[in-house]
Amino acid sequence: MKLVLCEDQKILLDGLASTLAKAEGFEIVATVSNANKIIEVLRKNKVDAVLSDIITDENKNFLQCVEEIKAEFPSIKLLAITGFPDITFMEDAKKVGVDSFVYKNIFTEELVAVIKNTCAGYSVYPNTDKVKNMLFASLSELELTILRMYCNGKERDEIAQELYLSKSSIKSYVSSILQKTGFTSMARAAIYAVSTGLIFTDND
Repeated sequence: MKLVLCEDQKILLDGLASTLAKAEGFEIVATVSNANKIIEVLRKNKVDAVLSDIITDENKNFLQCVEEIKAEFPSIKLLAITGFPDITFMEDAKKVGVDSFVYKNIFTEELVAVIKNTCAGYSVYPNTDKVKNMLFASLSELELTILRMYCNGKERDEIAQELYLSKSSIKSYVSSILQKTGFTSMARAAIYAVSTGLIFTDND
């Protein structure tokens, strides 16, 4: 199976290419750092599948390239991989027609199996419930408390006062929450947590 890999972090791209090149049945045709360059490679090479990070170099989103790639190369299988546990990525990937979706914490053997199964015509996606639980599993008790308070409409000043913490401390905890969950704002994290039933508000 001939593969094209797209990843903006050089060390991860090289490691992924090296790992998959050693796996039986794979040939790495090309590696790129920007999703915009994928279609150029496909026009010049015979390729069976593309494995791409979602957010690539110059902040280019691979999911925004899928429609164009699928239109010109309908037989090529597209796989998305990401380190961010934001479940909206997975939902968006399904909508645009990504064949399979994996997270970067996957074991090599699993990744190899996913690629082979995808090339064989199967669509592989993580269990939604497991992903939902994974989103907030890494948060500390204090971070979960702060998130719950956000879900209940508390402002940062109120949270700082109630928890006897400084505003700068709350800011640091918020940054940590966003980094761990992959959300771009506490508003999005709170809306998702409540809408999926992961966190209940005082009004529930």
